[in-house]
Amino acid sequence: MLNRLKSFYINTNNIERSSYVWNTASGLLFAMQSAILLMVISRTNSLDDAGVFSIAYAVASLMYYVGEFGVRKYQITDVLEKASFCDYHTHRVVTCIIVIIASLIYAGSGFITGKYNQDKALVILLVCFMKALEAYSDVFFSRFQQQGRLDVAAKTNTFRIVESMICCIISLIITRNLLISMVVWLVTAVIGLLISSILVAPDYGKIEFHLIKEKFILITRECMPLFLGNFLLLYVGNAPKYAIDEFMDDKAQACFNFIFMPVFVIGLLANFIFNPILVELAKEWEKSNYKKFRTIIIRQMFVIAGLTVLAIAVAQTIGIPVLGILFHADLTGSKTSLTILMLGGGMLALANFFTVTVTVVRGQKYLIPGYFLTAIAARLLSGYFVRTHGVLGASILYAFMMTLVSLAFGLVFVLCVKYKKEKKETAGN
Repeated sequence: MLNRLKSFYINTNNIERSSYVWNTASGLLFAMQSAILLMVISRTNSLDDAGVFSIAYAVASLMYYVGEFGVRKYQITDVLEKASFCDYHTHRVVTCIIVIIASLIYAGSGFITGKYNQDKALVILLVCFMKALEAYSDVFFSRFQQQGRLDVAAKTNTFRIVESMICCIISLIITRNLLISMVVWLVTAVIGLLISSILVAPDYGKIEFHLIKEKFILITRECMPLFLGNFLLLYVGNAPKYAIDEFMDDKAQACFNFIFMPVFVIGLLANFIFNPILVELAKEWEKSNYKKFRTIIIRQMFVIAGLTVLAIAVAQTIGIPVLGILFHADLTGSKTSLTILMLGGGMLALANFFTVTVTVVRGQKYLIPGYFLTAIAARLLSGYFVRTHGVLGASILYAFMMTLVSLAFGLVFVLCVKYKKEKKETAGN
């Protein structure tokens, strides 16, 4: 049985085509697993349970970025292997242990202070452990892709996600108990990891733990800006959810997350459109073809604007009825909040695009101050917006913060292009 599974993961007639198909499936499943589970929970369990899962997933997503530490892109592109797979694996084990400790402290303090009851604290802890597992599995995903086998990485990832999610859904339907189902989700994900990524990993590198101080520092130093960027941007995006968790109840959390789910669609569509042009963008910049470079940038900004207008139109017409059916909830009166969130989604897509374009001109380190400033602003403003305007306030806060981020990153992009352009022209003379 295991040999047949391993053969399925590794053997393919066309690696490039298989990589594209399976990576698309893996990416969509990874992005949509919370939405799928939330749709099931809202039908099998109470609205309160849907809210508990929502905040648990928001907290756990932050923990995931602590575990992953921005290493994926660095590891994948380390074709000369300045650090070995053993070094990356060791680094990942350490960061995931940090996640487990941080999760225990967060959930434990929430229970001790009375912020969370026992079941809610345990659900948050289990979902955080689940994200720690996903962060650990990512080191294998990156290794397979580094070795030219994105298809293997995506197949194993897809298997683990589907297998554990199906088991969790079955548990929800049978037990209607959120805590038990989160245990099932975690346990089956561990099993899924063992019979997918870890099963084929020895073919691409020995699984070892050996801490070499210099290599650990190298990986940490090189990936710190990426980690801080990912972590702080997610914190800013989730700030409304944390504020709702602090000042409102689990039902409000559930309703906000129901209307929040479509936000990622704009970014997902924008990524599908602009990812194929990244190589072209980089080439035009390297060739100093600034006119063509500017044309590509402006064209993509119009694409994002068009997608945002379309999303707002959907929100104003069929958005609320469709979401009500999907999540089995009465969302009457949420049209304005949904519309504002769609605007925020457009701003997030724009911010992500500026992040990529700044990286193309190699100015990504200049984004860090913008991340910190917006994170501080989110922390200071979130309580006011949610306390005074509830779910509508949370939606306004999200759109405002994403607009602030996109403006900040846009300014960084313009200044970086100007500086790098002048530097290249000076060097040319």
